[in-house]
Amino acid sequence: MTRSSPGSFAVTLDAAIGESGLSLDRLQHHLAARGVRLSRSALSYWRSGRSQPEREKSMLAVTHLESVLGLATGTLTSRLGPKAPRGRWLGEPAVRIERRRLWPQLRAMSGELRPPPDGQLSFWSIHDRMTLDEQGRERSLQVRMVAEATVDGVDRLMTYYQSDSPLTAGPCYRYVRSARLGVVCVDRDTGMVAGELRLEHPLAMGEVTVVDYEIRLPPRSPIDHYHRRFTRPVKEYVCQVHFGHRIPADVRSYEQRGPDGPQHPGSPLAVGATHVATLALRDVRPGIWGASWHWGGNSVNSGPRPANSTPAARIVHKGLGQT
Repeated sequence: MTRSSPGSFAVTLDAAIGESGLSLDRLQHHLAARGVRLSRSALSYWRSGRSQPEREKSMLAVTHLESVLGLATGTLTSRLGPKAPRGRWLGEPAVRIERRRLWPQLRAMSGELRPPPDGQLSFWSIHDRMTLDEQGRERSLQVRMVAEATVDGVDRLMTYYQSDSPLTAGPCYRYVRSARLGVVCVDRDTGMVAGELRLEHPLAMGEVTVVDYEIRLPPRSPIDHYHRRFTRPVKEYVCQVHFGHRIPADVRSYEQRGPDGPQHPGSPLAVGATHVATLALRDVRPGIWGASWHWGGNSVNSGPRPANSTPAARIVHKGLGQT
């Protein structure tokens, strides 16, 4: 089990670059215009956390990066030293991330689905329970969401699912509680699924609801991670991955600023006697949070299944989200 912590230099830089909309080539161009020569590979390594600036010239480049990216002085440099972190990106790199950035494939469905404006619900907590079969393939996903209406008249919420590869069939929503299933759009070619959940009654501002549902997933190849995408901060997020007899060599949390951004590894996650790995986070920042694992050579346990064990967990690059 792990908790979220303030962003490192790499996470802070990655967030700033993502929010700026500048490519690494454009950043390199802006720095060159200021007389600072920095290779594209160095920027990439800093952003991914593979290396950090240490030399005097590199530290000078970081101060110019702060200016180019519109950050307060010290926002990046303070992440490298022993002083307490400071700057507007720390702890909360962004107040929100636009839905289209986290779900680029959703745009093709917007006309048919007509999702409500983002931010009508503030999520107190989200609990994901992903179950894998004995071959390490996704089997089902159970979700519980506790949400508060931020405006009057909120009558639905959206759920999103994304796979990097085409779907053989559409996921099936089951056991929906405190809501009913509305429109579901599936694009098998892109692996995008958008589902509408209609609430039992329109919520008044400040009213809280608890929604449960399960998605049965089509058979796929074994997966090595699961994540959720957040457009807004969430007070609490719990993700449990239930493995069957096939236990991965190691499991670790990770964070991303966007679907195409670098993964920033976090803390290792233990897999207990029930073959469950748990990721628990408080005050989750907007972005992508999840767990990844490596299967190793031969990870199939031929012994009897422990009592109360439950299979569980992930795909090549998939995630769920909500608004």
